[in-house]
Amino acid sequence: MINPFITMSKEKLILGGLILLILLGIGACSKDVISDVSVEANVTIELLGSEIDSENAGASQSVSKHTAQGASGEFKAQAINYGSNELEPALQEQSRVLSLDNNFSLVATLKPRALDSTSAKEVAAKGLKASTAGKKSAIVRTPLGAGVKYRVMAYLGDNFVAQQDYEVGKGPSGFTNLTVGATYTFIAYSVNSSAILPEVTNRAKLSTASFTSSEDLMYFKSTLKIANGDNYLGVVLKHQFSLITMTTRLTDDTRGEIVSLTKVRFTGQGNRTDTPRKNGTVKISDGTLTYSADTTSVAVNYPNLGGGLRTVTANPTLLISPKISTVDLAIGNLLINAVINGKQVSTVRNNLILENFVIAPNQQYDLVVQIKNPCTEPTGDDTFEWRSQYGDIKTNTLYASGANYGYTFDIYELDNSFNMEINGQKLATKEIQFEYTTATNLPKRNVQFADGSIWGSGNVFQIWNIIGNRDYPSVKLVISSKGEVSLFGRKNNTDRALYPIVFTDDTKFNKIIWNTSGQNKVVVTQSVINITVMHGRGYGVKVIPCP
Repeated sequence: MINPFITMSKEKLILGGLILLILLGIGACSKDVISDVSVEANVTIELLGSEIDSENAGASQSVSKHTAQGASGEFKAQAINYGSNELEPALQEQSRVLSLDNNFSLVATLKPRALDSTSAKEVAAKGLKASTAGKKSAIVRTPLGAGVKYRVMAYLGDNFVAQQDYEVGKGPSGFTNLTVGATYTFIAYSVNSSAILPEVTNRAKLSTASFTSSEDLMYFKSTLKIANGDNYLGVVLKHQFSLITMTTRLTDDTRGEIVSLTKVRFTGQGNRTDTPRKNGTVKISDGTLTYSADTTSVAVNYPNLGGGLRTVTANPTLLISPKISTVDLAIGNLLINAVINGKQVSTVRNNLILENFVIAPNQQYDLVVQIKNPCTEPTGDDTFEWRSQYGDIKTNTLYASGANYGYTFDIYELDNSFNMEINGQKLATKEIQFEYTTATNLPKRNVQFADGSIWGSGNVFQIWNIIGNRDYPSVKLVISSKGEVSLFGRKNNTDRALYPIVFTDDTKFNKIIWNTSGQNKVVVTQSVINITVMHGRGYGVKVIPCP
């Protein structure tokens, strides 16, 4: 006899098994659907570095540590649709030569960093993308400097969820309480600086959010489907503007050091749509860039040259342009000091222009400017030293030697103003006054350093407290072979660097005619304020065969 309880138990077991199988099947079929009951997970952010290239599209990997499976990401940069013929000139090595009198010359070579691994034709043909298999990539990834800030923003659909600010060198962290199964869009950006990041306008909606930058804008976008547990997002920030790193050096056969290099800048040419702009605005949903209508001249910032350097490299210069641009390089003022046959001489060149460099957006360039200066030596040693504390105007006369490559006055001590009349021509339209004074019968201060600093403020001593010598004068006045006048000075007794001095009012230097043979009559005038001093020497400069 069959026990009915046993039969019923078997039927219950079978039924229970069928129900379990059905539930498992439903679970398997719906694993890609977000559950009504929200399950939360975390995303860890790691900065992998920065890149500069002009690919129209790329891919970034977002890997879930929990599943060890890749989730495809997306990066969409500014679209650049150039033909190979249009693009190729901006991706070739470009050289420009400027030759002046007495064998003085500049040779400038501009080279895209992409050429370190890929030919210009290969890169141009592929629209600036990485080269094909078997070739090295034109993309170069570099780490960001310590302290650089960047921001990561998370969106779900079109809606803002959260943002985190990071700083390179500090421990990684990320986003918490994200919904498992949901696909988020992550936007990251930086301006390659430790300064405050630009704020995003219309942040609430991904479709309308944007921000504007005049700095080294970098951008990243990726999507990530959130899995259970810990998720990981690697961020690679891509530069959106062009960078040019400029190095200036003397040729091997040129004597001396570069003592001052100022007013160096890139200037636009031709069609306004092609010239450098003041800033760009990025639409963060896809990285699309729009540009300000304002064009600009972009300064190249060099470090302190100290007592002089043979080679000096500037900070990278940012060029913001929506199109392939043609730009000029302008050097406003260059001072070279050299010791030849045991004698120190100075050479000044002003307003040097190297023309027609072709620059493409989203590229990184190296620009090397080599300077060849002729060998020279001083002629004459016209020392002077005047000290007075009586009268209103002090006048002294010296007869300076002739020279075919200019004349230099090295002033060791100055208190506290002067002007000159050279061969009947005033040096400056007004007396050059270094001291601030409110006296109505005395000339007002009309000079400052080109960087805006003034005597008696901060680390800049009063002019009469700066004591120089033959090697390191407190003030240097140079008249070039073309009669152009330049003025330089030290800021204190420990810093040996010479900094350009500029006028703060309508005072100007006149062009001086210097006799190449025979004497030059120089009448020096000074307004007397208490003790009045001018001590130093003058010397002509002539070109000689290099020893």
